[in-house]
Parts: sequence; C-alpha cells; structure tokens
Amino acid sequence: MPGRPSLAKRNREVGALAATLIFAAVVLALLACRAPAAYAQPAGAQAMLLPQLMPPSPRLLPPGGAMLGYRRGNGSGLVSLTTLVHVHGLRVNHLVGMGMVAGLQNTGDTQETMFSIQLLINLLAHAGVTLPSALNPLDIQTRNLAAVMVTADLPPFARRGSRIDALVSSMGDARSLQGGTLIMTPLRGADGKIYALAEGPITIEGYFAGAMGGAAARKNFQTAGQIPNGVTVEREVASSFSNLRQLQLDLDQPNATLVMRVAQEIGTQLTSARVRVDDPGTLTVDLPPWMTPVAFAAKLHTMAVETVESDRVVVDERTGTVVIGGEVTVGKAAITHGNLTITIQPQLTVSQPGALSAGTTVAMKTGRIRAKQHRGQFFMTPEAASVEQIADTLNAVGTEPGDVIAIFEGLRAAGALHGQLIIR
Repeated sequence: MPGRPSLAKRNREVGALAATLIFAAVVLALLACRAPAAYAQPAGAQAMLLPQLMPPSPRLLPPGGAMLGYRRGNGSGLVSLTTLVHVHGLRVNHLVGMGMVAGLQNTGDTQETMFSIQLLINLLAHAGVTLPSALNPLDIQTRNLAAVMVTADLPPFARRGSRIDALVSSMGDARSLQGGTLIMTPLRGADGKIYALAEGPITIEGYFAGAMGGAAARKNFQTAGQIPNGVTVEREVASSFSNLRQLQLDLDQPNATLVMRVAQEIGTQLTSARVRVDDPGTLTVDLPPWMTPVAFAAKLHTMAVETVESDRVVVDERTGTVVIGGEVTVGKAAITHGNLTITIQPQLTVSQPGALSAGTTVAMKTGRIRAKQHRGQFFMTPEAASVEQIADTLNAVGTEPGDVIAIFEGLRAAGALHGQLIIR
C-alpha cells in the first residue's frame, strides 16, 4: 500500500533501536562497575546513581604504626591479680648439683679437664671399683664422659615423689651432650641439704656432627640440655601456709596506683576481709573467718583490675632492641641524626729497585681511607608526643635500631624524654 513503510525498512529500524538499547545497557553496566557501592545521601533522600555529583565514600584502611593494623586488642583491658601479685613466702627454691654425663659419642671432656677425671675416679670408688695405684690419672680417656652442672627449681608445695625438670650444662670442654645420660646426681639447696635426685637421658634441641680434621656442623647450643621430669623430690620444704589467717601480697612491679586498685578490688569482692596497703609494693589481707588461705588464692584468679601503663624506655645496646612503655611521652624537640660512612680500601704497592742495583723488590700493603658524611634532616616531634606518634615518626624517617638508641639517649640528655630510660 502506498504511504506505508515496507517490511524490510521496519526490520532495519527495529534492529537499529535494539542495537542502541544494547549499547546503552553496556555503558550503564560499565558505569555501575566503576562507581562506588554506596554514596552519602541526606537523611530521607532517595538513593540515586549519580557518580558525577556525589563524592565516593573513603576506603577503610588499617591505621598505620600499630601491629597488624590494630590500635587496640580484643581483650577487655583487665588483668587477673594472679599475674600482678604473689603471696609472700610462696617461692621456688633453687637446687644445684655436680654430676657426670655418660654415653657420649667421643664428644665429651678431654684430658685437660682434670675435675672430670676426678669425678670419674670418685664415681668408680663409690661404686666399689678400685683403680691400680700405679695408674696415672692423665692416662684415662674421658671422651665419652662430661662433667656437668645440674640445676632445678623446686616449686612451693612440692611433695616427696613429685617430678620436675632439670637443666644440664657442661662444665668442661665437651663439644656436645647429645645422646648422653645423666648419672644419678644429688641436688642440694642453699642450706646444703639434699632435696632431690636427678638422672635420665638429656634432650637437646638441634644436632652436632663432627668429622676427621676438625670439621663439624652444629645447630643451637649442644653443651646444654634438659631432662623432662628427670628430678625426683626427696625432701619437702616445710610450710605453714594452710594455718595463716593474715596474708601478705607483694606486687611483681611496685606501683602506688596499681596497689590501690588491687586493694579496692579485693575489698569489693570480699567485703568481710580487711585490706591494708603497707607501701606501693605490699598490701596485707586479713582473711574472713569462713575463708581458708587456699580458697583466697583460688579467689585471686577471678579478680581483675585495670593495669597501669609503663613509663619506661628499655634499651638493649647488645641486641639493638628498644621497648617503649605506653606512658612515655616526648616533649617538643628537633632531631637530626647524620650517618658517617668510612671506607677503607686496601692497596698493594710494589717497590722496584733500580737497574743493576743490589736492591730487592719489596711489596708494601697500604690503604686508602675515605670518609663521607651524609646530610641529615631535622624532623620535629610535637609536644607531648605519644608512643604511637614516636614510632610513626621514627619509622617515617627510616631510622635503624642503633639510630633509635642514640636518639633516645639524646632526648634524655636534652630533657625532652618524659619517662625512665633504662640502658642494658
């Protein structure tokens, strides 16, 4: 019919419209992928996709300067009293003894270790073995034996028959105690009495291997090891703890604020108990008539207080370790720490004598020394800077452990360090 478009023309128009719609859908999808997931909208406003008008929300990044990006841990901030105080008189007793390790694979003491040979002779005599009088002690080979020092910590309330660990350390020139067995050794206390006996195979972390010509390979220290449950308690330490009605608690780290918090917590939990603060490191508790000392010690596990941040800076110059307490602050100061680089380059100079002379050629070693000092930059610390700000500043300028130690020593000398500086 005239005036009506043909079928082919209508199909072309429909196809163009479909292509336009597909193209628009692809563009909208790309914009949606590149746009942020959420935008700040006024209260009650309808959310609209307007990336060209609304600014994107900021990304959530971990805060800098803290371990693993966390400023605060998941703990409650309260610490149990058992980790802050201990009952006066309840302490470990140190035991010590001298013994001998047998069964070594040619890694024990040499003949130069005379006390090792003397220990062997005394041990044989105690076992009823009599050596010929003509035998020279220097002819005795002790490469499979080693004289050792045995130590152990006797805990409070340890009863006869209890088992504890022992630490065995070589006293002579033994190369390794691996594979050795400690012969029964009495352990004595400070009063000279025997409180325990130690014996058993020695456990050493690592290995040692030797070869002809002095070649050897080792991992960790092979001249010290442990004997798990190798000590048997033979004598008990007398204690009247169960009969006490008044207990003295000593703080591991004396602090006036902390001791007051501990006294307040005990008075709140035990209203019938009398608590008296004697000094910043000691308080006395009068137990209620119905409570035993053991029940009070168990009750300490359920009590917790908020601790006090440390105001100390501990510097270990041997290892380059620096530990800063949470209460340490730094006053306003300007710091620069330049690096001096000294290079010594050895050189070999040859002195050649003249022709037809009686001189000889001589080689002389000399050196060329160059010193270069890098330019230092001042960086400012704000007034009353916290530990986190100090760490962030030192990390930002790229200081090394040795530089940090020198900086803190300089801050203390300048009077800008508000805290105690402990140098080991």
